[in-house]
Amino acid sequence: MKGFNKLAISYLLLVSVMSLPSTYAATKKCQGDCHIDVLFKGEYLAQTCRLSINQATSRETIALPVVSLSEFSIWNNELGETPFTLQLTGCPDKQTVLVALQAENGLYNSVSRNFKNTPGAGMSERIELRIRKENGEQLKVNQPDSGQLYKYASGANVESHQFTASYYDSMGYFKPTPGKLLVRGIVTINYQ
Repeated sequence: MKGFNKLAISYLLLVSVMSLPSTYAATKKCQGDCHIDVLFKGEYLAQTCRLSINQATSRETIALPVVSLSEFSIWNNELGETPFTLQLTGCPDKQTVLVALQAENGLYNSVSRNFKNTPGAGMSERIELRIRKENGEQLKVNQPDSGQLYKYASGANVESHQFTASYYDSMGYFKPTPGKLLVRGIVTINYQ
C-alpha cells in the first residue's frame, strides 16, 4: 500500500435562514422561513504504512527448502519451516495495525485455514502452506482476527515481526504427491 488513503466526504445539508434582511434575500419571495441547499465537499488524506518483506520490497518470494515425502508422518505433518519478516514503516503515529493474509483466487482450506497449492501439472497434491506468527500461533488465511498486531503507541514508526512458512500435509494418513508448491498470498493491513 503506497501513498495515501483517500476518503471523500460529501454532505448535503439543509440550512434554515431566518429573518434575513432584504438585502441578503436571494429573491423577494424568500422572506421569513427560507431553506437553501448547501453542498459541502471535502477530502481526507492520511498516510498509510509501507510494507517490506525481509527488509526488501513489498513483493518478495519466500523459498522453502526441498523436503522428502518420507519425512511426513501422522505425528510430523509440518515440515520445512522457513522464517521471514514483515516490516511496516511510515505508519501514522500512535496507530495500531493488524496484518493478516488472504488467499489469491480463493485457494485456501476453510478447515485448516492454510493456503492450498496451485493446481496443475507438476504441482504437489494434498500439500498446503501454513504460516505461523513469531509466538508460534497459526496466522489463519482469510481470517483477519488471527493476524499479527503492530503497535505504534510509543511513536516508534518501524516495527518488524517474524513469521514462518512451512509445508503442511493436509491429509495426515495419505502422503502428498511429489511436486512443486506455489502459493500467492495477499497481505492486508487493517488500521484499528
